[in-house]
Amino acid sequence: MSLFGSTSGFGAGGTSMFGNTATDNHNPMKDIEVTSPPDDSIGCLAFSPLALPGNFLIAGSWANDVRCWEVQDNGQTIPKAQQMHTGPVLDVCWSDDGSKVFTASCDKTAKMWDLNSNQAIQIAQHEAPVKTVHWIKAPNYSCVMTGSWDKTLKFWDTRSPTPMMTLQLPERCYCADVVHPMAVVATAERGLIVYQLENQPSEFRRIDSPLKHQHRCVAIFKDKVNKPTGFALGSIEGRVAIHYINPPNPAKDNFTFKCHRSNGTNTSAPQDIYAVNGIAFHPAHGTLATVGSDGRFSFWDKDARTKLKTSEQLDQPISACCFNHNGNIFAYASSYDWSKGHEFYNPQKKNYIFLRNAAEELKPRNKK
Repeated sequence: MSLFGSTSGFGAGGTSMFGNTATDNHNPMKDIEVTSPPDDSIGCLAFSPLALPGNFLIAGSWANDVRCWEVQDNGQTIPKAQQMHTGPVLDVCWSDDGSKVFTASCDKTAKMWDLNSNQAIQIAQHEAPVKTVHWIKAPNYSCVMTGSWDKTLKFWDTRSPTPMMTLQLPERCYCADVVHPMAVVATAERGLIVYQLENQPSEFRRIDSPLKHQHRCVAIFKDKVNKPTGFALGSIEGRVAIHYINPPNPAKDNFTFKCHRSNGTNTSAPQDIYAVNGIAFHPAHGTLATVGSDGRFSFWDKDARTKLKTSEQLDQPISACCFNHNGNIFAYASSYDWSKGHEFYNPQKKNYIFLRNAAEELKPRNKK
């Protein structure tokens, strides 16, 4: 039986392959556990592109490693390969043909990992940790974009030790996304810049942040004809902003919503407010997933402005998430994110990556 190729939802029933005890809530959604997860907090996840047959998952961690698994249709995960940096790995992405993986690290470099030869070479250098890495495939050029805490955005052609272009940022780069021909970068001090990538990258617009607190994650969304049209931006204050680049009615079309908070809207009790650690858009339905320091994931329909689902609470934060190329698999990582400081760090706690069948749960409710 194929778990991911069909719409048969695993993880929905009461039985688990891993016989959980009543006291163990590391996997309350009974999702599939990826074998041999990293030994320290998982900061980033990325699934292989459509061009590569099958599904391969990459994870980067604070143990300085990048791991690759093959995810089979029956849900089994097979560790395939691993590479090291000399500092925590903060971001990972794939080339469009699926032959290479790019990794960004606190060691101030980005590397290119050729999966066929299993060789990794340095392709980028910054003056401070590299927070984001993205592959740009334009009709007339292809390159790697790196964003760093040295307040620069650099573009590399992977064959030269010097960047093709360097753009100054107003502050440290905290998160970024690329969907050609658009890139968006969010920085410290609530900086927000949109770039256009036609012909060559250039600044398109600086935007006053729709959020009042530190930017944490950003994801571009597309319109009905598959063109990037806006982005979702998450902050440490349990809130996501939906922002269109050129909306017909900005005051009405752009909005923010609260998420990853406790106690509902009961005003008598103080609310616990958690960071939004990741946002991912479903490649088929255009709905989105958010994950947070509260240890929950939620699925949302931004057009209907409704919540589709919220998970049970895991026993530690969810630090990253992503969908595979067709949206059948939702991957999420359970790791301490240091959101409550060192006194809440428990080195005994393991890190997990979970896989969930996402084919049905992310369909908009009123889909005709």
